Amino acid sequence: MRTLMVGLIATLVTLSFWGLSKFDFFENFERSTLDLRFRLSPTPNDADSSIILVLLDGGSMDVLPWPVPRQLYSETLSMLQDWGTRAVAFDILFDVPSVYSAVEDSIFGAIASTGSTAFVMALLQREGSLIPDNAIIEIPIDSAQLDSAWYCTPPTQMIARGAEILGSTSDRQDPDGVFRSVRLLTATPQGIAPSLPVALAWLALERPDISVNNDTFIMGDIALRTSGNCRLQLAYHGPAGTYTSIPLADLTAALNARATGQPCPVDTTIFNEAIVLIGYAAPALYDLKPTPYSPQCPGVEVLATAVDNILNENYIRKYPSWVSLMMALVISLLAAFFLSALTRIPLGALLAVLPTLLFLVVSLLLFRSGIWVETVWPAASGILTILAGGIFLFSSENRRKQEIRNAFSQYLSPDVVAQVTEHPETLVLGGDKRNMTVFFSDIWGFTGISEKLSPEDLVSLINRYLTTMTDIILETGGTVDKFEGDAIIAFWGAPLRLEDYALRACSAALRCHEAHADMNRQLVMEGYSELFTRIGLSTGDMVVGNMGSSKRFDYTVMGSTVNLGARLEGANKVYSTSIMVENNTFRNAESEFVFRELDTIRVIGQQEPVTIYELKCRQDEVTDELEAALREYSEALALYRKGNFADAASIFEKAGDPTSLIMAQRCRNMADDYTDAPEDWDGVFNLSSK
Repeated sequence: MRTLMVGLIATLVTLSFWGLSKFDFFENFERSTLDLRFRLSPTPNDADSSIILVLLDGGSMDVLPWPVPRQLYSETLSMLQDWGTRAVAFDILFDVPSVYSAVEDSIFGAIASTGSTAFVMALLQREGSLIPDNAIIEIPIDSAQLDSAWYCTPPTQMIARGAEILGSTSDRQDPDGVFRSVRLLTATPQGIAPSLPVALAWLALERPDISVNNDTFIMGDIALRTSGNCRLQLAYHGPAGTYTSIPLADLTAALNARATGQPCPVDTTIFNEAIVLIGYAAPALYDLKPTPYSPQCPGVEVLATAVDNILNENYIRKYPSWVSLMMALVISLLAAFFLSALTRIPLGALLAVLPTLLFLVVSLLLFRSGIWVETVWPAASGILTILAGGIFLFSSENRRKQEIRNAFSQYLSPDVVAQVTEHPETLVLGGDKRNMTVFFSDIWGFTGISEKLSPEDLVSLINRYLTTMTDIILETGGTVDKFEGDAIIAFWGAPLRLEDYALRACSAALRCHEAHADMNRQLVMEGYSELFTRIGLSTGDMVVGNMGSSKRFDYTVMGSTVNLGARLEGANKVYSTSIMVENNTFRNAESEFVFRELDTIRVIGQQEPVTIYELKCRQDEVTDELEAALREYSEALALYRKGNFADAASIFEKAGDPTSLIMAQRCRNMADDYTDAPEDWDGVFNLSSK
């Protein structure tokens, strides 16, 4: 009887876990175990040695001009063709003309046309160019089976016309941000567009026919089982560096040696019949993607993995869910048998773990053969069968066993799961409308600064900067929404409700400005360039809460007030200011802080004009000189708004600070254009950029 009851528990547990396995928690956990299986069984020797990467890495950036001249790419491509490569693909989006000479693009395209060459394009849902003819492959397939795109960002016309085929790298990662699969085909209004790996494999195989039969992608003699939307599960052979890679600088040296008759510094034999991908590897170029082996892998190496998987059919095949269900039932029923067959429950539980352990070992061995069997929920069902069966057996005995059952029950639920169970309302989409203050900051000219730094110095500098700014935001009760490169987005008033959110935001902005000045003095002493930060503050109604999709969302803010804060941060460069706020922030904080009214503007994306102010200092820090300067600016601004541009320009110019000089120039321009203020003059300045 007890064996029958525990067997019934095992069946119910397995069926329950089978249903729960569709939830994000199990899917994310399963992906993590997939990454672990990769790391436990790397196969670098199985990587296709004919696939070679030419990388613009950090070392190459140190010796080559930036941007890299297209002439260098042309000469490199020509040399690779002379060395006997089968096919070459550029994972570099040449979407703008050469900054050196338009002739470069024409020559580049001409050389590309003499060999099997593919270029990358970016597929878009809207606002782009039409899909070119050489980005389409005739494939008999129902486009409803595929992801779709309507437009693209192709290479420049002179380069694109030299490509035998264009391929896309526009793709999505798994919800946890890791690239584990690749889209093979995309439906477009012009036809089916291949991914860059498919395009390169197609060239390497001398352009065979391609078709799709149900979930099977067929290219010549190659047949690949794909998941939904024609995606291929990638089989990574190892971490970054698994494939043979050559720095672009080394090929530049080979070009120079070739021109001067010197011995070639590169082994040219490895390129004979090779498949070459040329792309970025330097961190500063932002083409690093998370993979199961590394959080930062060059995107071109992910593409190389896909090409390898296609050509050698060594991708990952995932067993259907019914196979996992059968395995889970066997594991749970065996666990139930061992648990109930022995009178000593601890010994039975120990033996009952063996089916789960054996299953984990078998799943790892199958993975080494390219087969992915779900392990998390079948193993969890086996373990839970042991726990639930043990609880049932203990509950049929005495109070002490009941206490042990309670202990097992507590052990069963980790903290995170307990929070999800106890507070499910925190994990649903939706927001709360609140009046708050939002904060946007950005470093002026950071791209130029970053190009002068090594990747290590760049990471150290940005982490140091963000830590300083973030500490101040948190100390004043703010919430950091997100980091976007060197930019910070934060807000005050949620999740903890605050009454003085505008005051706190202004205090944080000034403290960040002061801390930044101290940091700059230290940076100059250490040999770095100074950093100049712009901050925009906006106060008003906004929606705060969990935003995103039903599977992945963030706690963030949305609304026109938020958009205005972002625009004010950018407007600082128009007025040569550091901290800009709008009227609501000014009214809420003028009792404790000193502001200079700058102008009335209309930002891009909003029709209503807004009065803007520069946050200068705290009230107890104001000086006589500052008060005089504020009065002078206010007088000139009043004349400007009345249309008395000449007199306003004179006063602005007399003030002499950068903002006043900018306004003086604007007034002079207006005075040149108009003797009197135009009839529709309302004193509102329309910003023309973000």
